[in-house]
Amino acid sequence: MNADTVLRELEGMRALARALAHDDAQADDLLQDAAVTALEHPPEEAPPRAWLAVVLRNRRRMDARAAARRAAREHAVAVIADDVERPDAALDRARAFERLAAALVALDEPFRTTVVRRYLDGQSAAQIAKDLRVPAGTVRWRLKTGLERLRAALDASEPRWKRAFMPLAGASLMKTKTSILLALVLLLIGSAVLFVVTRDDEASQRAAPAVAPAKREAGVTPPNKRHVDETVEAKLPPGQGKVVLDDTSGPGLVTGRVINWSTGDGVDGADLTFTGDGGATTVRSRAGGVFELAPGAPGHFVLTTISAPGFLPYAPELLHSSVHVEVIEDRAVRGITVFLFPAVDYTGKVVDDKGKPVAGAKVRLLGTPTGEQAIEKLETEWTSDKDGKFVFHAADDAVLEAVRGNQRGFAVLNGDVAITKLLEIAIGNTPARDRTITGRVLEAGKPVANVLVRAEPEELGRQHTRSVSFATTNADGSFALEDLDDGSYSLTTQAEGYASTFLEPVLGGARDVVLALDRGQAITGRVVNTGADPVAAYTLLAFKRLGARRALVLARSVVDATGRFEIRVPPGEYDLQASSSGWAPSELVVAKAGDREVELTVSEGATLRGQVLAADGSGPIPYARIMREARGGGASAQPANAGTVTRMDGTFELAGIPPGPLSITIGAGGFHPKIEAGITASDGARLGPLTINLIKLKPGEKPSLELVGIGVKLIAGNEGLTVEMVIPDGGAANAGIVAGDEVLAVDGLPTTELGIDGAVAKIRGVEGTTVTVTLRRGGKPVQLVVTRKKLRA
Repeated sequence: MNADTVLRELEGMRALARALAHDDAQADDLLQDAAVTALEHPPEEAPPRAWLAVVLRNRRRMDARAAARRAAREHAVAVIADDVERPDAALDRARAFERLAAALVALDEPFRTTVVRRYLDGQSAAQIAKDLRVPAGTVRWRLKTGLERLRAALDASEPRWKRAFMPLAGASLMKTKTSILLALVLLLIGSAVLFVVTRDDEASQRAAPAVAPAKREAGVTPPNKRHVDETVEAKLPPGQGKVVLDDTSGPGLVTGRVINWSTGDGVDGADLTFTGDGGATTVRSRAGGVFELAPGAPGHFVLTTISAPGFLPYAPELLHSSVHVEVIEDRAVRGITVFLFPAVDYTGKVVDDKGKPVAGAKVRLLGTPTGEQAIEKLETEWTSDKDGKFVFHAADDAVLEAVRGNQRGFAVLNGDVAITKLLEIAIGNTPARDRTITGRVLEAGKPVANVLVRAEPEELGRQHTRSVSFATTNADGSFALEDLDDGSYSLTTQAEGYASTFLEPVLGGARDVVLALDRGQAITGRVVNTGADPVAAYTLLAFKRLGARRALVLARSVVDATGRFEIRVPPGEYDLQASSSGWAPSELVVAKAGDREVELTVSEGATLRGQVLAADGSGPIPYARIMREARGGGASAQPANAGTVTRMDGTFELAGIPPGPLSITIGAGGFHPKIEAGITASDGARLGPLTINLIKLKPGEKPSLELVGIGVKLIAGNEGLTVEMVIPDGGAANAGIVAGDEVLAVDGLPTTELGIDGAVAKIRGVEGTTVTVTLRRGGKPVQLVVTRKKLRA
């Protein structure tokens, strides 16, 4: 493994380093130590990235010892500081500076030039990398190695050289050439002060507009002229503003905002890491959550991670992000939106079969449906206190397990928990989920490494606490999916440049499963609006139709000024759909593997205005989330169905509503959620204003969903829709519909064409109206007219 390979791979692992470390400075240390280890002791056969990930994790486990050494060093600083007033202290410092200058002159290239540029000329690592035409990771490695060699040279010339410099550790630093040199001194000493100096310096350089170089090619706009207009960007409503495409000069530009999912406010200081062929680029959001990706050269980038204090990270498995960005020369894409979810403090409570609290129970996070918040990124194990309680952070629909002795239980962080902020886990004689599915991923009989394998429980609706499991293949193509029960699962693969492989059913505990991987066939096309203009940012969904069930086989968020896409799929037919902020999603378009120039058209859609109020008259409800009742998909950072949130006065605007029947979900903390329906949308229509009243939760009350419908819960299968549950005293129960009935049609439209989303939309409506439902019972069709009623489910 050569130096270029190591540095290139490590640049793509900055997200993992940040997640493992407490801050950027420690993340840099992790990466630099991993680089040294890899160069001195390279792996013989292991995949570079997987092996380097292990090195990073091992380095992180040594932090406790490092912290102890650092504390001892700082204590030594305090003791030595007593020498400040010695008459010969200034002379000692002058001699130490003389030795430092000599050591710097004697330093080998390219380390001398890199250190001089950084600490004498005041250039940032990014500027040095650009001037020397090397990756930023190379610059950081040269700095680390150069400092180590300087430190060794000073140790050899005068072992007590640090003593002379220690009084400088408390100096107040201004951003001057002298202070930059002082930063070098502090780096060599190893004082904790250096972390503050370095972070403040780098943050100020990122926040300040870039300065045009003294010389540039004719026709290239200086970087400061290409910066985003923060005032304009910050006014875009969350998830509702349309992306703007225009011309610019230079290698290309992408701008946008990082938005708090719960409030719609911008997230300042969020770090976004984009990985491309030339390495990784990290940008930080400014006021209002505004960020800018302006790489030195156009190219293809993947959004590897987004992180910010107080938020759950967007941190998919390495190499498997679904957010792709094409930076195209002389083109600017402005106004994209990415979301972060707050790390909400949830309270968990472990109880026994009699409802009494259980102290000392061991609780752990089994996983999340998307795998974006990987296990190592967050605290994932807790112990219940004397009241059976613990405080935790987790993503929506995460599954938790509690164990005490031979008693265990499972619970899921569903919508009810999101409203009440309380998750109860009842333990009892529940079987352990100790099954493992093992196997290999092969292409033409040869193993494929770094393939993401996902095991999703079948019949998830029947057992809500079954969790999704993920694994990444090793160098020999092997994988192990853990924490499964003995039920059936569907396995899928994800790897760039390959078509996804599907295998179902696979029972928990299955061994030696073989997943055959191939390149598949490409479907290419573009996403346009009704004016035939390219849509520069969109989420593309591809479904495989299995009766009334549409299995999501691919979800990809794309930023591309041309609006083009290319996906690889196995042979067969697929339903494609594109959605874009501010536009109504395209209709489902059927495409075959191998089809070219497929066109997906998003339309203007309708806009719904309204206000959400407390039903008890206490006033408007801010930060209530309004969403279309429809299938989602895509990364949490860029979901296909983002919706919007209410303002402080409870008002909202929901744009991009597709033509046809509309039903919306409304949820707010401390209130019962609600579904409003009975509205028909058309392109360009302005709907509303609609007043929505939510009922407050009483102390200890569990939320119930208020809606108008017929009172059934449907699940989609290969043959059609099946009634899973009937709500007592609903229209369906009164009409004689029972669990197990197959729904063939709604108002004469086959459910195999409608799918579950279309069928539910047809069933929703106005209280007192009717809908015709065609069932199959005992092998014969039965047609019933069912009255819609107001329900609480």
